[in-house]
Amino acid sequence: MSSDVKKKPNDLRIYKTKKLLEDLRNKKGFHTELISVYIPHDRKISDVTNHLKNEISESQNIKSKLTRKNVLDSISSLLGQLKNIKDVSENGLVMFSGAIPQSNTPGTEKNEMYIVEPPDRVVTFRYHCASEFLLWPLEEMLSPKETYGLLVIGRKESAVGYIKGSRVEIIREFTSGIHSKHRAGGQSQKRFERLIEEGEKLFYRRISDTVNELFLPIEDLQGIFVGGPGQSKEKFVNDESLDYRLREKILDVVDLGYGGTEGIRALIEKVKDKIEDVKYIREKQIMQRFMKEISIDSGLASYGLDDIQRALNYGAVDTLILSEKLDLYDVKLECSNCEYSESRIVKEYDLEKFKGEIQDESCPKCNSNTFNVGEDLSIIEELGEIAESTGTEIDILSTETEEGEMLYSTFGGIAAILRYKIDY
Repeated sequence: MSSDVKKKPNDLRIYKTKKLLEDLRNKKGFHTELISVYIPHDRKISDVTNHLKNEISESQNIKSKLTRKNVLDSISSLLGQLKNIKDVSENGLVMFSGAIPQSNTPGTEKNEMYIVEPPDRVVTFRYHCASEFLLWPLEEMLSPKETYGLLVIGRKESAVGYIKGSRVEIIREFTSGIHSKHRAGGQSQKRFERLIEEGEKLFYRRISDTVNELFLPIEDLQGIFVGGPGQSKEKFVNDESLDYRLREKILDVVDLGYGGTEGIRALIEKVKDKIEDVKYIREKQIMQRFMKEISIDSGLASYGLDDIQRALNYGAVDTLILSEKLDLYDVKLECSNCEYSESRIVKEYDLEKFKGEIQDESCPKCNSNTFNVGEDLSIIEELGEIAESTGTEIDILSTETEEGEMLYSTFGGIAAILRYKIDY
């Protein structure tokens, strides 16, 4: 296989990182007591350990006794974890350790530690101590990298847009106001044809000026696709008013049945094989596969929590398809008196209320009041971890595409393509 083939992003890792970031954004220290460490793959653990030991020496100079204690505890926690780490993964490692206040009163801080295998490569070693965790490098890793420009050129209507991640944006529409060809003969016809031709050139140059203004500042612009009916697109491409740096990025020029905004989606469909690394395309393709299995009644399409759990436990799932909008949690309830346990599915926004209400419930088996929440895990993580253990492909879809929205609204956000038919 060619070395330039891109690996599919790990959707489950990306999801977990997003959820962790939501949590970490809300964590603030009273002083500079929250430590963030970003470790590249090629950084030796011994070098990181030595750096942290030097920070311990520096921290002895902190005047506040409580702040000094909290910082030293945080660094010690990091050192303790690093003892258990032999190799840093290909993408590197990110660690957070800090004294998080449990109330508004100093002295109530509790040390919390988080270790993240990042979804993309850590390039630079960073040690950061502040009143909040350093999150922007991780946030940047999660933002879509590949952007492709989309130009649909028609003689009367044109549109400019781009595709990035799971989003398609139409950012400008143009109408030329050019009349149809004049039917009169003689000098009058030639004059009108010349005026139409000049109007067409001006129209394409107006589009080029806008494209130059919009696309040149985009640092991660991977390429541009141009489509449209007839000769319009060729005339546009051959006119040198488009900046040479953008002309060099034109990857393909394709025929379409129409111009304007209607042509944008048709253009994407025509060039989809060239932009398979874009999440928008991946989401459409996986749902098209799923819908095909449904349409031919192959028995290889499954959906709904109970059926998917069963299929995963059988090891029968080839591709697990989840909606990132899925807000269900599996809450484990346990009785410490008789060891009875059960699970209940709860929506995320009801989670805290449910945990409060369960305190008033008695154990269904022994009727004691020692019935409590053991742990809670999002359904996405629970199903995803079972899927990973059976070598199942995992796709987590946004609701920004029509297909992603259909997964959530029609199939409840949980679906799968099976390896083989099973009886439920």
